[in-house]
Amino acid sequence: MDSNGRTTGGHFRTTQIWACRVTALVAVVLTLPGCPSIADPYAPMPMPDYNQFVSDVQPLVGRSCGVAGCHGTRGESLTLYAVDYLRAPQEFSNTPLDEKHLTDAELSWNFDALRARIRGAASAESSELVLKCLDPAAGGIRHGTGVVVFSDRNDPAYKKLVTWVSGGLK
Repeated sequence: MDSNGRTTGGHFRTTQIWACRVTALVAVVLTLPGCPSIADPYAPMPMPDYNQFVSDVQPLVGRSCGVAGCHGTRGESLTLYAVDYLRAPQEFSNTPLDEKHLTDAELSWNFDALRARIRGAASAESSELVLKCLDPAAGGIRHGTGVVVFSDRNDPAYKKLVTWVSGGLK
């Protein structure tokens, strides 16, 4: 014991305890369901259809995801562009910003950002992207502030998203 009544070697013991806690936490995180990007970070980048993204998925992104306070804010872990919200800096694109349409560069950014969220998924329905849009009560996983994009799997826009994701996983 030292002069303060502590056993000597306490720092080493504390370090061992914290190392065990961190190891256990990492093991739990790596086995979480609905985290395909953690499970297989080296999976090839999926290639869903770009035109289908523009026609079916981007409208959903623009009204449900790319809004202020969600993913339409610079600096988010997933930043998305939408016409009435966040726009790309002018140096990002040679095309002047249009008030009614995203530039090709903004569409490409959103496409790449979302296809990265389906990397490593075994199926469209188990992809991080789809699960985070679906209400946890319907089998989804809670995300961010708890915003629910789809209350159930019967929503036509949910089906379009699943179809787009499925095309990228083939």
